[in-house]
Amino acid sequence: MKVLLVIASDRFMDEEYTVPKKILTDAGIECVTASTKHGTCYGMHGEIVESDLSFEEVNPGDYDGIVISGGIGCQDELWRNEKLIDIANKIGAAGKTAAAICLAPVVLAEAGLLAGKKAAVFDTPASKRVLTLDKAEIVDEKVVVDGNLITAKTPFDANEFGKAVLASLQK
Repeated sequence: MKVLLVIASDRFMDEEYTVPKKILTDAGIECVTASTKHGTCYGMHGEIVESDLSFEEVNPGDYDGIVISGGIGCQDELWRNEKLIDIANKIGAAGKTAAAICLAPVVLAEAGLLAGKKAAVFDTPASKRVLTLDKAEIVDEKVVVDGNLITAKTPFDANEFGKAVLASLQK
């Protein structure tokens, strides 16, 4: 089993990446990290990660799921990234696990995956506006599972989020 982990190249939220990754790798799931560029990426709190692939190098068919981390860089780099939105759409629309935490559920919404679905998102005027425009039902819960879609609200929910992703992949 192989999962695509997505981070911004600058200012991704560290624990939204590291905690789910540890949960998945400890369960024997192969994790591949992708970003806007292939190479060094920087977390908001000092985490330094080498991305394995740029979005242009990703073949969505190679993955059993996608997990998108939030952070300020997510809003800046990922919300309107057409290549990432296409990757997320192809994975989620195929019925595979599509998960996003904090500000990242906006990517799933833009990919057309959250229309008519319940979702959690970090509460900002911009994130709520996009999810509402894309017809998601925003709920005030830490982690929301709606079919193959998993969303979470804050970095403090990373552990519960990671466990929900693992449970979805193991179905």
